[in-house]
Amino acid sequence: MLYVAGESIAVLTSPIHSSQVFKDETSFAFDPFIDTIYRGVANVSNEGNTILWRTPTQGFVSLHPNPKKKVLVHTGNALLHKQLLNPQSLHELTEKVLSYIGETLQWESFFHTSVLSSRADTKVVSLHCWCRDVLIEAQSRAFFGDYLRELEPRMTLIFDDWDINSWMITYRYPKYMAKAAIEPRDRLIKTLTRYLDTPREKRSGGVPFVQDLEDEERNAGLSNEDSARILLIILWGLIHVVRINSNVQMTAFWMMAHLLQRPAFAAAVREEIAPAMKIAESAETLVGPTLAEVTKHYLVDNCPLLNSAFHEVLRVSSTGSTVREVVKPVRIGNKTIPPGVKVLIPQRQSLLDTEGFGPNAREADLSRFLNDKSLERRSYYRPFGGGITLCSGRFLGKREVLAFVALALWRYDLEVVKPGEETLGVKGKPFPRLDEGKPSLGISKQIEGDDMIVRVTNRRTNLYQI
Repeated sequence: MLYVAGESIAVLTSPIHSSQVFKDETSFAFDPFIDTIYRGVANVSNEGNTILWRTPTQGFVSLHPNPKKKVLVHTGNALLHKQLLNPQSLHELTEKVLSYIGETLQWESFFHTSVLSSRADTKVVSLHCWCRDVLIEAQSRAFFGDYLRELEPRMTLIFDDWDINSWMITYRYPKYMAKAAIEPRDRLIKTLTRYLDTPREKRSGGVPFVQDLEDEERNAGLSNEDSARILLIILWGLIHVVRINSNVQMTAFWMMAHLLQRPAFAAAVREEIAPAMKIAESAETLVGPTLAEVTKHYLVDNCPLLNSAFHEVLRVSSTGSTVREVVKPVRIGNKTIPPGVKVLIPQRQSLLDTEGFGPNAREADLSRFLNDKSLERRSYYRPFGGGITLCSGRFLGKREVLAFVALALWRYDLEVVKPGEETLGVKGKPFPRLDEGKPSLGISKQIEGDDMIVRVTNRRTNLYQI
C-alpha cells in the first residue's frame, strides 16, 4: 500500500489480481475517477457536474431507452459504444476515417507541418509530425466534419500540445506551472464551444454519435461550454475509454519506427500486403469504402507479419494504467482492502513480464506474436485495458494504424536519416526513446526532442497510382 498526497493506493501487478478487478464491478468503481477528470481536468462547472450525475429519480430523462436507469455520464458512454461497436456504425466510420488517411497520404497532400525539407522528388519528414498530422486530422474530420477545421485551422497542432502536456493538470500542477497544458486546453474548449453554438446545418459531415450526445446533453440542461469540455475529454480519449487521437497516432509512430529500423522485416511486410494493395489498385480511385474493405478483410485478417508487429509495438510501448476505487471491503490475494483505497493497475509490468513473454521480454521482437499466436490471449497481454474500461475504439484504432502503415510502405520508399547523416539540410537523429517518466493514456510518447527523420520518395517500382 502506498500513501500519496493523503490518499491510499494499492498497486496491482499480478494478472490474476488485475482480472479480479476487471470482473468485479461492484467492489471496484471507475465513476470517482470520471468525476475527478471532469472536475479537475475539463473544469466542468458545478452545475454541469450536478447534471452529469443526476439520476432518473432526481429528474434526468434520457432521449434513448434507459432501462438500467443510467445517469448522463453513462448514457453518453453507451452512445459512444454504439458508434464504435455496432458493426454497421463502425464500418461507416471506418470508411470515413480511412478515406481521409488515404487522401492525406498522397504525395501532393503532405502537410507542410510534417515536411522539414523537400525538392521535386524527395521529402524529408518528421515521423512524429507525419503520423500526428495525418491521423489526428483524419479522426477529427471524421467525427466532426470539416467545419471544426474551418473554425481552428491549427486544431491538430493545438491538440498535440494539449496531449503532450496534459499530465501537468492530472498531476495538479499550480496554474502558473501548467500553462503549457492550460492554454491549449482552453483554446480547444473555446473552439468546440463555437462549434456547438453554430447551427447544425453549417457543420454537417460528422458522425451520429456527436449529434446524439449533443442532443442528450442539451435535453439534460448542459450548457454548450460544458458540453464542449466533455467533448474535449472524449477527444482526449480517457473518460469514454476510446483512444480516439493520441494512442492511434503514437502506435503508428512506434510501428513505423520499429519497421524502418528493420529494413528486411519492412520489406517482408511490403511483400505480404502486396495482394491487398493490388486489390486496391484495381479500383479507379482508392476511396474510403475500398480501403475499409481491404483493411478489414485482408490487412487485419490475412497479414500475420503486419499484425505481429502491431501487437508487439503495443506491448513494448504501452505505459498507461487502469484505476479503480474500492467501494466496499474486498480481498485481493491475502489482504483485505478497505473502501476508499485507490487501486492502480500499471500495464507495463505485465506487458514486459518474462513469465508472460520470455527472457527477452524487454526487447522488441516484431516476430514474437507470429511465433506464438497464443500470446494475444494471455492475461499478461492487456494493452486495451479490461472490464468497463476496455477500449471500445480498439477495432477502429487497429484499422487506422494498419491502413496508415500499409499505405506508407506501399506508396513510398522510406529511408531513415541516421545520426551523423544529413539530407536536404536536415540532420538525422538516433532511434527515439520511450518517455516512461510521464503518465500516458496508453501508448507512450517519445522523450521530448526525440524523433525519427525519414527521407521519403515515390516507390521506384510504382505499382499503382491513386
